[in-house]
Amino acid sequence: MAQVGDNRKQAGRERSRNIFRAFLASSTGTAVSRVLGAVRDITIANLLGAGSGSDAFWIAFTVPNVFRRFVADEGLTGALIPALSKAEKEENTQSARKLANSTLTALLLANILLCALGLWKADLLVKAFAYGFIQEPAKFELTVTLTRWLFPFLFFVSLVSFLEGLLNQRNHFFIPKLAPGIVSASIAVSAILLAGKFEKPEYALVAGVLAGGLLHLIVTSVPTLMLWGKLALSFTFSSGRFKSLLKEMGKVLLIGLLAQVNIIVLRQLASLLGDGAVTRYWYANRLVDLAQGIVAVGISSALLPSASASVAEGDEEGMKHGLSYSFRLASFLLLPAATIIAVFAEPISSILFRHGRYSVEDVRWTASTLRLLAPFLLSVAGINIIKKIYFAIEDRNTLLLIGGLGVILTGILGWFLIGPYNILGLAGALSLSSIVQFGAYLWLLHKKLDTGIGLLPILIPLGKMIAACLPPAVLLYLLSFLGDWTLGPMSLKNLAIIGCGLPLAGMLYLFFSRILGLAEAKSLLAKVGVKNAR
Repeated sequence: MAQVGDNRKQAGRERSRNIFRAFLASSTGTAVSRVLGAVRDITIANLLGAGSGSDAFWIAFTVPNVFRRFVADEGLTGALIPALSKAEKEENTQSARKLANSTLTALLLANILLCALGLWKADLLVKAFAYGFIQEPAKFELTVTLTRWLFPFLFFVSLVSFLEGLLNQRNHFFIPKLAPGIVSASIAVSAILLAGKFEKPEYALVAGVLAGGLLHLIVTSVPTLMLWGKLALSFTFSSGRFKSLLKEMGKVLLIGLLAQVNIIVLRQLASLLGDGAVTRYWYANRLVDLAQGIVAVGISSALLPSASASVAEGDEEGMKHGLSYSFRLASFLLLPAATIIAVFAEPISSILFRHGRYSVEDVRWTASTLRLLAPFLLSVAGINIIKKIYFAIEDRNTLLLIGGLGVILTGILGWFLIGPYNILGLAGALSLSSIVQFGAYLWLLHKKLDTGIGLLPILIPLGKMIAACLPPAVLLYLLSFLGDWTLGPMSLKNLAIIGCGLPLAGMLYLFFSRILGLAEAKSLLAKVGVKNAR
């Protein structure tokens, strides 16, 4: 019995190391990509400010990205990775390759249809996303034209999502997460170099989106060729495995539809709030996405192949161990991030955006919205992680149920809150809805698994993490009163407060985490060579 226990502990440690290694690769690529995304946002804010032009571009950019999630993104990878793992486990690599070829062909056909629809009915799509824009005909027409130009971007990003699934199944995470940063860099470069060459600078951004889309597809194709070989079109859609995948993708389509309806609801509500509301909300959400994406997306991407392999082997305890480890790692990294955006929102928003055409009022709206999105940062990270378990066990019905609940709750709360609180109401609605969804996912998974979800062991470490966040929170709160944030990055004092305050807060968090005996702090300090870290 002792030997069995030791073997299980050793297997758990090895599984944790594998997830952590995959997380590092995924999060490093994601970090570079998200930082480049922040550079893109800062550049566009400087160029366009928060007004009708920026609102038009961000809505037009949202439309193809929403449709991408119907046929690709985490839905495709969530269905594809378990299917490929089963094909290789039960048959061989050639069977998995055949499935990949059929999936690629179906994806191409779907994208051709969607792109044709987008070019043909762009005006109806804009109304679906931002009906409030029809009150300003010039703004509406600009959004429609930009949407038509941007729709081919769907083709590029959908194929990249497919290639990401193939690479993740081979435990390769870095390039797929890095590649989207190429799009962001391309947009920023185009904004700087080409804005003066167009009558409307928004068209320079369009050129950057399309060029970046092509480049990031090419970059992702290289490691795919190395790990999978040359893929081919296959119109053989009659195999049992493909039909099973297609059935799961049908559910994924509905899951994606619910998730995107949530985005559409938020954009619709923001479009009713006047010029600049869409842009201010977008930038606050992007700052949350920067932190959440680097950590939670990296961890969840690393968890899915591990969980899928555990399910294929019938190892429920291994799957639960991976989930518990992922939650704990995400909490250790994201709780201080949530603390920072809750108490230091205005300094961060000011340094990043208070220049060019982005005004003091724009910064204050963005900062206030950002504070209210702190609970959303934590809960959506938990949702992203736990959804990978549902994908691994192929339980799409629960994803549909909770996704539908989230759409309804967000819409109702948002509608009642935007009247008195403007875009702050949207942020509050999103945070409240995501908390409810995360709680529902946890409870239903606990009921579904034979021995429960097994998260009690992380409650004490979670309490210690929260305690370790308190000293840096006090420090940042006091520092926030020292700067003149109406000056943005033009003030050397502001830059010094940010440049010294954030690293000092990070060191305080690590110090108190170490004092409280958190294993994550010990491991991190050991990796950077701090003596006696273990």
